[in-house]
Amino acid sequence: MLQEVVATRYVTPLREGGSLPGIVEADDLGTYTMEYTTLAVTALRAAAS
Repeated sequence: MLQEVVATRYVTPLREGGSLPGIVEADDLGTYTMEYTTLAVTALRAAAS
């Protein structure tokens, strides 16, 4: 089962471009990699790093 967290800070981009992958900090004090799946929708795919 996946744990739901809220990203609280966008730390750094992993590359430049349209998909905006990057490192974020979350409300559980963890660090995650994330990528917006679309710019119009706020759905995120996140995986613990």
